[in-house]
Parts: sequence; structure tokens; C-alpha cells
Amino acid sequence: MGNGHSHHQSSKNILVAFALNATFSVIELIGGYLTNSVAIYSDALHDFGDSLALLFSYFAEKMSHREADKKFTFGYRRFSILSAFINGFILLIGSIFVIYEAIQRVLSPEVVKPEGMFLLAILGIMVNAFAAYKMSKNEGLNPKMVMFHLLEDLLGWVAVLIVSVILLFKPWYILDSILSILISLVILRGVYKNLIKVGLIFLQRFPDEIEINKIETEIKKLELVQDIHAVKGWSLDSETFYLRFHVKVPEDTVIKVLDTLKIKIKRILESHRVTSSTIEFESNDCGIDKC
Repeated sequence: MGNGHSHHQSSKNILVAFALNATFSVIELIGGYLTNSVAIYSDALHDFGDSLALLFSYFAEKMSHREADKKFTFGYRRFSILSAFINGFILLIGSIFVIYEAIQRVLSPEVVKPEGMFLLAILGIMVNAFAAYKMSKNEGLNPKMVMFHLLEDLLGWVAVLIVSVILLFKPWYILDSILSILISLVILRGVYKNLIKVGLIFLQRFPDEIEINKIETEIKKLELVQDIHAVKGWSLDSETFYLRFHVKVPEDTVIKVLDTLKIKIKRILESHRVTSSTIEFESNDCGIDKC
């Protein structure tokens, strides 16, 4: 019951954050036009990307918590990862576009209106801080990726606030374009790292989170366990890890004893955050593909 409430609350937080960001993106676009600030446009684009990310996240969170069925025997958890990939790609393209536009402004700076930038920065800090706070209560790679962008936007607005104060006293309009490039580069760095992580999950790389050496050591200490081999592991998402392996036991071991041994092994795996596993017992030295 508590788990279901957690999923409902997670989706609700995403929806609230989406409504805030989508509304503020429109305000930013208008504000960017009125102030002639490419830094404001930059954040507007990023916030629009975040809004799409939040919308994808909302539907992905709904899908990812559905039970496994005949069509998706491993469940729907990877819909969340798919959403994280789409979100990252959108922000990647958006950031590259903003950098291109900002470089044009660096080559030929234009007058901006710092008063409007200052007011938008105050509003931007408030909106992104609240949205990031709501997202921080959720778990998983997809919500974390969105929260990361919201925090970056928050820092971006702090930078816009500082630049707008400087521009109130000095006509250094090139700072607006330079700030836009810096914001985009910081976001690009974070998006790149998360896209790599998402890609590795899709490629079914063995999860770094699984401490396989410790797991093998603990299992080998159990009575009757002679060896462990044919170990394979992958992630369904950033929180759900799957492990399968073969356990060698004495030839005369009876099924009832194996059932007890399997329960003990499952407990060890669960203590290492491995919630899904397949354990095959054998009593001879057969190859990986033959057993």
C-alpha cells in the first residue's frame, strides 16, 4: 500500500514540476524577447526541454510501475530509462543550438535590458528551486536526470541575476552571451554523463552497483556451495538489478536441501540490492553454454 502511495506521489510531484516549468518557459520566451537577452532565451529553451522531460517522465513513471505481463515479461521499468534517453537527447540538441546562437551574439553584442533580466532571474530562482525540491523526493535515473537539469537551471538563474546586476552599472553586454554559453556547456556535461549511463543500461553492461566479488565470497561461505560460475548481470533500470549464475553442489544433494540453500542465497542477493535472480544448481563441471 505504501509503495503504491509512493508511486502516486512521485507522479504527482512530476506533474506539479511540469506545470511550473511549462508556464515559466512561456514567461521566459516573452521576457527574453522584451529584454533582448540570449541568456534568457537560453534558459527558456532549457526550461522547455525540462518541461518535455517532465511530461515524458510522468507517463514513463506511470508505465514503469505496471506489472509484468506476457508481452513485457521483465515488466515495464525500462520505459523510465527510455524517457531519460529522450529527455537527454532533447536537451543535447537544445544546448548545441543555444551555443550556436550565443556565439553569433559574442561576435556582434546587442543591447539588453538588465532590469527585466533581474526580475526574471528572481522569478526563475523561485520556480526552479521549488520544482527541484519536489523532484528531489523521487527516486530513479529518470527523475534524477530531470532534477539535475532543474538544479542546473537554478544555478543558471543565479548567474543571470549576478550578470543583470553588473549590467545595471556597466554596459558589458557581451557578458549575456558568454553566460549563455557557460550555462549550456555545464548542462551539456551533465546530459552527456547521464546519456552514457542510460546507453550502458540499454547495452546490458554488468551493473557497477553490483558488488559481485563480495556476493561470490558470501555465497561460497554457505554450506554445500563448491563453486559459482557463468555469472551474468544487467539492469532493468537504475534501481532494479538482475543476476543469474550457476552454483556447483555435491552430487548427492537432495532437492529439499537445495530449496533451503536457494533461500539463503536470495537473502544475500537482496542485501546487495539484487531483487531479481535466476540460480541454477549443478553437480558436474559442465561448460557455461552446456548447463
